[in-house]
Formats: sequence, C-alpha cells, structure tokens
Amino acid sequence: MRVLLISANPEKFPNPVFPIGISYVAHALQPRHEVSLFDCIVDGEDALPEAIRTFEPDLVGISLRNVDMPQPGGRVYASDYRRVADIIKSATTAPLVLGGAAFTLFPQRYMEELGADYGIVGEGEFLGILVDAIDAGLDPDEANGGHGVPGLIRPGRPPTPPGRWTGRVGHAAASRRLFQTYQGFGGMLNLQTKRGCSLRCCYCTYPMVEGRVLRRHDVDSLVDEVERLRDGGARFLFFVDSVFNLDVDHTTAFAEALLRRGVKVPFAAYIAPWRLTPSYVGLLRAAGLTHAELGTESLSDPVLEAYGKPFRFDDVVRAHAVLGEAGVHRAHFLLFGGPGETRATVEETLARSATLANSVFFPGMTIRIYPGTPLHQRALAEGVVTPEDTLFDPVFYCSPDVDPAWLKERMAQEGSLRSNFVMDDSSDEMAALVRRAHARGRIIGPMWEFLCR
Repeated sequence: MRVLLISANPEKFPNPVFPIGISYVAHALQPRHEVSLFDCIVDGEDALPEAIRTFEPDLVGISLRNVDMPQPGGRVYASDYRRVADIIKSATTAPLVLGGAAFTLFPQRYMEELGADYGIVGEGEFLGILVDAIDAGLDPDEANGGHGVPGLIRPGRPPTPPGRWTGRVGHAAASRRLFQTYQGFGGMLNLQTKRGCSLRCCYCTYPMVEGRVLRRHDVDSLVDEVERLRDGGARFLFFVDSVFNLDVDHTTAFAEALLRRGVKVPFAAYIAPWRLTPSYVGLLRAAGLTHAELGTESLSDPVLEAYGKPFRFDDVVRAHAVLGEAGVHRAHFLLFGGPGETRATVEETLARSATLANSVFFPGMTIRIYPGTPLHQRALAEGVVTPEDTLFDPVFYCSPDVDPAWLKERMAQEGSLRSNFVMDDSSDEMAALVRRAHARGRIIGPMWEFLCR
C-alpha cells in the first residue's frame, strides 16, 4: 500500500523539532509498503493537496504531537489539526488514521473533531498491523492472529487495548528528505534509547503514552543509527527519552559501545538530577554528552515530595556539581505553583537556584492538568476541576497556598534581575535569535548555554 504520514505539529518555538514519530512509524512500515512523509513545518500546509495528488495514497496518517503549549495563555493546536484533516479529506477518499502523544491523551475527542476512520492509541508502529490487514482485505479485528490491532480505535467499535512496541526502531529511509532541512535548524536530529517511564511524577503523561515498563532498544542497533545519522550530516543529536539516565546500566552500555566503535556525535538529553556519579557522567561526556536538560522542577524538598520526585535538593546539588566538573552544560527546568507550593517554598527555590552557578533556569508557573494523572486526582479532590471536565481545553493547577497574581509578579521580578532566569523561551524574539544564529552555520544544537551564569 501507499501510505502518506503527516506530521501536523505547527510549533517552531524555541526551534523546530524533527518529527521522530512519523519517521519511526515509516521505518516499521518499510519495505512492505511504500511510504512518503510530509512535514507541515518544512513543507507547508499549502503544499499538502498537491503532495496528496502526486503520491495518491491508499491511507493517510496524521501524527498529533502535542495538545497545547502547556503554559497559561499557550497555544492550543486543535484548530491546526482540524485544518490539516480538512485539507486531507478534500483531496482524497483514502482512510484517515490518527496517532501520536496528543491523540493518545484525548483519542475520542480527536476522532470526532477530525472525522478520522481509525486511530492508534500509544505507540504508532502498530499502524503496520492495520495497514497489513487493510492491504490483505481483512477486518482489522481479525489481524494479529485474531487479537486485532493494539490500541486501535474506530467509530462504533470498542477500542483494542494498547500494546507496547518491542521491535526495532530507527529512522526510515523516507526521512532523509527532511534531514537536511532540520540540520539547518541547528544541525540537530533526535533518537530514543528506550521507552516507558517508571517514575511517578504527579503531572506527567509519559506513563500513559509509553507505559511504565522500560523497553530498552538494542545497543548495537542504536549505535548503527547514530553512525548513519552522522554519516548523513547530523552534527548534533537529542535523545528524547523521558529520562535518559533512568536506566544507568543500559545507557552505560550504549556510551561504551559508542566509544568502542569510535562513533561520536555531540548530544543532549533529558536528565534527572539523580543517579549521577562522576564515573557515569564522565563516560557520557566522553561519548558525546554536552548538554543536560534537567527536570529539576523545584529546589524545595516538600514540593519535590508532593510532585512525586525520587530526588531531593541535596541530590540536585550533587548532580549539578558532577555535570559541571565533567564539562556538561546544565539547564534546570522549574515548575512553580504546583502541589505543596507556598510562598516560602517559592522563595526557597529562588534563593537556592542562585547557588547553582553556571546554569540557566526555565521556570514555568502553575501546572497543566492532564486526565488520568495523580495531579488530576488531586485537582478533583480539591474541587479545582469536576468529573465533567474533559481537560481538552487547558486547565492549570495552582497551589491554594500561592496567589497566582503574586507568583506571576514574583517570577517577572526574578527574571528582570537574572539573565539566566528565562521567563519565555517561546517568544517571537527568541525564535528569531535562534534562527539567525543557526543560519550562520557556526552554532549547532541548543543555544541556551550562552545564557548560563
């Protein structure tokens, strides 16, 4: 079958993110099926009708990456996704399939709003089973030995339980057309070393999207993929695991394999300030780690406990020091106003952040509530939301012990005093700065290290 996969993500701030989802799904479909990729950022929505007419797909899939920009006043993407779906339906009668993290969180709502024929909740590689079934003229419920397609949703039928992908992953040959453009956005492409997250952060949706059980991708295959990307021109990689260092043994084996085979590309990753020893960080640095984006969230122990974090402030201090001693740039993401927050804990985090030298901080105010999270249950118990609230339209949690107006004023005050306390990295000005720097070709990867103080 001819399958057109579309990344509908419209967000370019602070820089465009390569659509790893459709690339991995295409990899799972090829070579059994002919696959073409379309990226709304690179190709532009206006070119979509012609792309459909030229390729003449038998099936079209749309990847819905994010529901919204999860901050008060942030952009909501539903109208962008509806517009893409309308363009598709006006250009072809091929079945429309939805997938992606945003779809997994609100599957029924997106099915109705976009008028799709099918949807895949969870990991998109299972689209291959659906395509195989349609190609063979089978009812999808008969596929997979009669077990159906994992995570399949379609109108008028009960959903199929989601599955957990354990097959090989990698970028598809069909992605090469997009690589060059994204390399122009700072030379950065992305990979994933594992799926699943066993942590229990109160606000996080990763366990719903990927499950709690870790599934580690084969180390040698990962190194092969890094080598292919490097040889194809990639100058920087970002590992998009929920927490890169969640499995120290696996990432140690991966780093050792990179060094053993002489495959070195500078990379960044999401890091928890936890389980970081000098030997482990030194190995990662030798293998290419240059930037650590730390999900620190707070520097006050009562708040960290309420957030469900497995670490405390002393762990953050040690992690910050170990990374710095290894020469790794550090950015700390903070979430103010969540469960357990008070004026005193806000001030404690601000004061303690000033002691973490040579770093940059990205603070957020209040926390987006997503259905099914522990934060959702807390918000229900406190009357912040009701059982009737779908949460498709963003609702934000703020601790009853913190006045949102005061918090906003206090954050603005801190931001005015400290150049490394970045209140808005999604502004037009920041995006323009990033584009100009990357266009010169001398700067690759993240740029926030220039803000570190």
